[in-house]
Amino acid sequence: MHIACLLALGDNLITLSLLKEIASKQQQPLKILGTHLTLKIARLLECEKYFEIIPLFENVPAFYDLKKQGVFWAMKDFLLLLKAIKKHQIKHLILEKQDFRSASLATFIPITAPNKEIKNVYQNRQELFSQIYGHVFDHSSYLMNLKNPKKILINPFTRSIERSIPLEHLQIVLKLLKPFCVTLLDFEERYAFLKDGVTHYRAKTSLEEVKNLILESDLYIGGDSFLIHLAYYLKKNYFIFFYRDNDDFMPPNGKNENFLKAHKSHSIEQDLAKKFRHLGLL
Repeated sequence: MHIACLLALGDNLITLSLLKEIASKQQQPLKILGTHLTLKIARLLECEKYFEIIPLFENVPAFYDLKKQGVFWAMKDFLLLLKAIKKHQIKHLILEKQDFRSASLATFIPITAPNKEIKNVYQNRQELFSQIYGHVFDHSSYLMNLKNPKKILINPFTRSIERSIPLEHLQIVLKLLKPFCVTLLDFEERYAFLKDGVTHYRAKTSLEEVKNLILESDLYIGGDSFLIHLAYYLKKNYFIFFYRDNDDFMPPNGKNENFLKAHKSHSIEQDLAKKFRHLGLL
C-alpha cells in the first residue's frame, strides 16, 4: 500500500505532517509515491526517516494541473503513473482527494480516497488515515497568542496572482504595522521600493531560511498559501488574506480574527484595523 502525494506544497505538508504522527509510532517507514516537492517538504519537516518516498514527478503532475499544462501532458503523466504502479508492484493506492482522477485510476488499481462530504482538508485526511491505520489523532490545536508581539513577517506572494496580496493592500498593512519590527519577503523582487518602509527586506530566500524566519517571528502574515500551513505546523501565529472563499484549507485552529476575506470587504483599511485591534496589534 502506497500513499500518493502528488499535489502542491501545501497538500504535501498537510499529508506528511499527519503521516509523520502515524509513522513515528510504527516500526517501519510508510511508502509514498510522490514528487520532488514531497522530498523537499520531508526534508523541511525533518521527517525523511519516517518515509520511503518514490519521487515520480519533478512537480505537480499535469493531470492535477490541467489548466496550465493541458490535456496532452496530463495523459502523458497519467501513463507514467500507471507504469510506476506496475514497476513498483503497488497493489493499493491512497489518494489525497476524490475526483475524476481517482475514478480513472480506480479502473486500474484499488483506490482509497478521503470522504468528499468532509470539506476541510485537515479533517478529511485525518479521518482517512484513522480508518486505514487505526490511529487516533490529537485534535487539540495550539492556541495562538499575540501578547507583546515584536517581530512580524509578511509575504505578499502565493503561487497564483489571484491569491496574492496586491500592492495596495500590502501598503495598508505596512502602514498599520509601522510601530513593529517588520520583515518583508519579496520572492519575486517586485517591491524593492518598499524596503525603506520596513525593518528588514528579504528578496532571495530558501525554504529553510523562510522556515527560520517564521520561527523567529511573533506573527506571519500572508495570502492563502503553503506558508500559512508551515506556520501552523510550526505552532506560530498567522493571519491570512483570502481573495476567494477557501475554508476547505483553513488550519484547525483558524478563527475569525485570524483572517480577512478581502474579496468581501468594502474597506480593507477599516476591516484590517478592526482585526488587528482584536488581535492586540493596535
